[in-house]
Amino acid sequence: MSTEPLENLEELARRAIACKRWRWMPGMRYQVGGTVGRLTDSQCKGKLPLVAETLPDLTDPATLGCLLALVREAWGNEASVSLNISSFWAVGGARIQKGKSAGHTINLGIWKLTEVEALVAALEVAP
Repeated sequence: MSTEPLENLEELARRAIACKRWRWMPGMRYQVGGTVGRLTDSQCKGKLPLVAETLPDLTDPATLGCLLALVREAWGNEASVSLNISSFWAVGGARIQKGKSAGHTINLGIWKLTEVEALVAALEVAP
């Protein structure tokens, strides 16, 4: 669960859904107005009944897991987010060559104070 201030989480949620690699996934929890819901498999396969004001709930562990899955889709399955000794969250991954790990990792140059901030930043700069 995030300790981000609510206003910052709302801004991060807006930034996340603006990313070209963003998509709603089954299990994500969303908020719109005072309503909270969780997306099902069938909702994601069809046309989502979400309005423009709908935001992902970035305090929800399942939604954060889906956000990590989107980052891994964009950067490769070895992408990871970890807390380093300086208390910053860093995003990195394995260097892939010809579809296989080259045996070493890369740092994407993303250093943020919180995990959710690092994940959103990684999605924003995804190829």
